[in-house]
Amino acid sequence: MSRQDDPNPHHADRDDFERRLDAKLEERRAREAKQQASGWSQGLRYGSEFLGGVITGTVLGFFVDWLSGWSPWGLMAGVILGFAAGTLNMVRAVNEMNRNSDASGDGPV
Repeated sequence: MSRQDDPNPHHADRDDFERRLDAKLEERRAREAKQQASGWSQGLRYGSEFLGGVITGTVLGFFVDWLSGWSPWGLMAGVILGFAAGTLNMVRAVNEMNRNSDASGDGPV
């Protein structure tokens, strides 16, 4: 077959590459799903989930104070709501990790 007959001579090579790449990515996903997160990474995730909620609530409360002049009530309400949101985020993260560990068949150590 000449180049004139086949408008894309590298099409078969690209399909083969994509097939091999998809297989490798699937192997990697399966391997990562089996791996359990270390205690350090779990602690960082819980802390960042909580801290993110508190910081967001504090910043929003500060802006409410700044816009409306309710100082310090907007900030206090923002901190309280941020604390609640951070706690909820942390509980959701823990529940997700527990579901993942139950699905993989790993029990408590």
